[in-house]
Amino acid sequence: MKILILEGIATSGKTTIKNKLVNVLKKRGLNYSVVEEDKTLMPILSNTDTDISINHLSRILKKVLSSKNKDIIIFDRLFFTHIFRTKSSLKNFKEIEYLLSRENTFLAFFKIDKKKISERIFNALKNERAETPWVDYIKKKGTNKEIVNYYQKQQDLLLDLLKKTKVRNKVYNTTNLDFELTSRKILKELKC
Repeated sequence: MKILILEGIATSGKTTIKNKLVNVLKKRGLNYSVVEEDKTLMPILSNTDTDISINHLSRILKKVLSSKNKDIIIFDRLFFTHIFRTKSSLKNFKEIEYLLSRENTFLAFFKIDKKKISERIFNALKNERAETPWVDYIKKKGTNKEIVNYYQKQQDLLLDLLKKTKVRNKVYNTTNLDFELTSRKILKELKC
C-alpha cells in the first residue's frame, strides 16, 4: 500500500491535482481511497490544541492503515497543516510521523511563488464556484494584506517542515497552474 499526502496552502491546486490523480487511478484499475480534508482538518478547523490534533489524526490514520486492501490512499492535507494551526513542531507529531514512516508514504507539497499568492487567493475569492464557508473563513483573516501575510507565513513554515520531516517528499511549483504535468510527475514518483 502507498500513501500520498497532498499539502499546500489554499489555492495551491490540491483538489484539482487530487481529482486528476483519481481519474488516472480509476483508468488504471487501481484500488484507491481518498481521505478528504473534511475528515482530516474540517472537524477541528478552529482547534489550536496540539493534543486534540494528534488524537484526531491518530484515530484517522489507524483506521485507514488497518485497511490493507488499497493500492494507494490519498490524504488531502494531514499533519503539516495541524502543526501550523497549533503552532507546534514535528517533535509534537512524532507519533503521526512514525505511523507514516512505517508505510510507503510520499508527501507532495504544492508551492506558489510568493509574488503570486495574493493573485491566486483573491482570484479564488471572486470565483463564483467558491464555497461560502471558505470565503467567510478567508475574510476572517483580516485585511487583504493580513490574508496574504497569513498564507505566505503558512507556506514558509510548511516548506521549513519539509526540510525536517522523515517522510519522503517533493515540492512541486504550481504557480503556473500546470496541474496536469504535476499529476503526471506525482504518479511517476509513486510508480503508479
